[in-house]
Amino acid sequence: MDTKQKKRRSAQPAKRPAKAGKAAPARRRKTGAPDTPDREERRRRIQQRRRAKAKNPPRQQRVIRPPREEIPAVVYTNPKQLRRGSFLWKLVSMAAVVAAVFMGLSVFFRVETVTVAGAEKYTPWMIRQASGVNAGDALLSIGEARVASRIISELPYVDEVKVDVRLPGTVEIQVTELQVTYSIEDENSAWWLISSSGRAVEQVTLEQAMGYTRVEGLTIRAPQAGQTVQAVPGQIIDPDEGTGVTRDQTEADEQLQALITIMTELERSRIIGEIAIIDVSDAAQLRLEYPQLLTVRLGNAQRMEYKIRYLAAAAEKLEGTQNGELDLTLEYSEDAIFTPAR
Repeated sequence: MDTKQKKRRSAQPAKRPAKAGKAAPARRRKTGAPDTPDREERRRRIQQRRRAKAKNPPRQQRVIRPPREEIPAVVYTNPKQLRRGSFLWKLVSMAAVVAAVFMGLSVFFRVETVTVAGAEKYTPWMIRQASGVNAGDALLSIGEARVASRIISELPYVDEVKVDVRLPGTVEIQVTELQVTYSIEDENSAWWLISSSGRAVEQVTLEQAMGYTRVEGLTIRAPQAGQTVQAVPGQIIDPDEGTGVTRDQTEADEQLQALITIMTELERSRIIGEIAIIDVSDAAQLRLEYPQLLTVRLGNAQRMEYKIRYLAAAAEKLEGTQNGELDLTLEYSEDAIFTPAR
């Protein structure tokens, strides 16, 4: 190595040692290679883009939102306090006005005439007395339901009552009397007539009772005219063994209800006065007997409306038959079975 090179190296600053844990950055090496045409072209395009951006800066974008609807402001106010005294005063005032109008009408409209229609067993005077309506009574104070109930309870043969109040002073009473009654025995062996609704009508003798459709197998307790009857528990006699089984009150009530159902359906089907005996000794084996020894077995009280309607149709076909048994229990089929007597 010559002397010039040594001097040149000694003139250069000494290299600092790298810090521990830190690598010295690599030094870029200058190759001094000339620029290629691709590099020149890339540089030229970059410069052109810079010049274009300088001449035409990008437009600032703006977001346009729809206009807001103006919402009216809601003003909240405290509700008015209800003055209790004012409300009560208005209520009392209205009641006073209504009472004054009613009293005024009561003074001006009085009962002048009471008319009665439909009465045959009772005279119009008897029905008027039972109604409790008298001349001079306040017309608007008459209760129609109360008047009808009073007439029915005091006059047992009256079945329905219709009361009409007509201004200026007329009360019309339309009554419907019982057309059919049935005889039944009470616990003291006295005979009574009852309606199809189970209401006692009046007491009769045995000879008179034989002229009505007679109820067997059931007795009633202490009946009173115009009141609904009550059943008395009795005994069921077994025809094979000859022994009796005592019924309780529930069974007796079932018998009475079955009797009422049969009587109601008989009247509805217009079978009036044709049946001699209604036998309700056993609620599961109800029977009817015609005067010409024709027995009708009805079974229990279920489908009684259908059975009685069937009986009405079958009775026309059996009109010439003297005696026998008609089975309408409908246990095994929907047909009635007639068995002539031997």
